[in-house]
Amino acid sequence: MNKKELVGALADSCGTTQAQAAEFCEAFTSTIVGHLKSAGDGGEVNLPGFGKFIAKHRPAREMRNPATGQMMMSKAKTGMQFRAAAANKDL
Repeated sequence: MNKKELVGALADSCGTTQAQAAEFCEAFTSTIVGHLKSAGDGGEVNLPGFGKFIAKHRPAREMRNPATGQMMMSKAKTGMQFRAAAANKDL
């Protein structure tokens, strides 16, 4: 399912227009990402029964450039991780 299909399914399920469903979908994702960015490492958004979005810090590390074989350092970064709730893990 892509974003367009998700918006269509939300619109059908909630009895709204696709424009309203798209607006909700955009607000939902930007709110989660905004909270995780402001909270930093260890920040989380918990949706009981669905799962948890977690801000996860990845430190800089030494790695090899596959094209040249030269060793180089990767940048430290914070990414987003999703952990499914126990009820959804067997999907």
